[in-house]
Amino acid sequence: MVNLKSRTSIAVMLQLALIGCGPEGPSGHSDDPLQLHLAANDDGSLKQMTFNEQTLGNNDGSFEKLATEIKQFVWKNGKAEGSDLQIDISADQRLRFEFVHRAASLSAGRFDEKTASWSKRINDVRLINPAASQSTAVPHSFSIDVPFLPEPDYGMVGVPDVKVRLTANDDGSLEMLTIGRRRLGNDNQAIDGLNHEILKIIGEPGNPLVADIEVEIDADGVLRYQHVVEAIKACNGRLGNNGWVTYIEKIKFAGIGSSRGQDEFLHEIDLSIDVLETGPEKVPGIHLPPPVEPPK
Repeated sequence: MVNLKSRTSIAVMLQLALIGCGPEGPSGHSDDPLQLHLAANDDGSLKQMTFNEQTLGNNDGSFEKLATEIKQFVWKNGKAEGSDLQIDISADQRLRFEFVHRAASLSAGRFDEKTASWSKRINDVRLINPAASQSTAVPHSFSIDVPFLPEPDYGMVGVPDVKVRLTANDDGSLEMLTIGRRRLGNDNQAIDGLNHEILKIIGEPGNPLVADIEVEIDADGVLRYQHVVEAIKACNGRLGNNGWVTYIEKIKFAGIGSSRGQDEFLHEIDLSIDVLETGPEKVPGIHLPPPVEPPK
């Protein structure tokens, strides 16, 4: 028989053990990446979303559950902005891209235009490369940049993003792949062409002068995820004789980590470039004051 004193000691030991354990990651360690998997139906719709082995469902309520789970996990770990957390997102290749984009956006947080404040959750969002299970020579995952965008600095113009656009047919197949204003097509040659265009931009792999270049991928929501993965791989690099050769590491999705103010800022930069190239009188919407004669 256990006496009252012994029961008290056991209770204290259990409380200390629970305090020492703390919240754990998916593999029993708080430093392990969070795991999110999105399974697809044959038509590309969402079949099931699983977060750390917990099924969340396949509707709008499922994404609300995901947002709550991530927020609670960040809070329990005492990381107000989730700066040390990682999340690995894997998805079936036939899944429509809109679901992957939504999951990544919820994981990363957002900029609230009404309050002009940034709500960040997880900085390190990684997409698991489906091809990594078949070959160890290709990257296991691709990091999706979650940039913090402060108030636009109209006095500085940084390195412009490389814009990659993917449009879709109604069945989710690739309708057109575009880099900048250059249309590359919709087949394997288009992906090879994208890889070649990226190499032309950086000059050579490892060029320090273009280390800050970032690729922004803007894809239609109905597009099958496999085409987005192919575009990411083409921008990231290629498989060489001695392994993977990296071209550009910084890759982000349009609509994640952006605000209207930044878009307006970039638009004004584009207008400024047009002014320099063609003259202000040929650019619609630009009205400059007449030149002032210098004092004699």
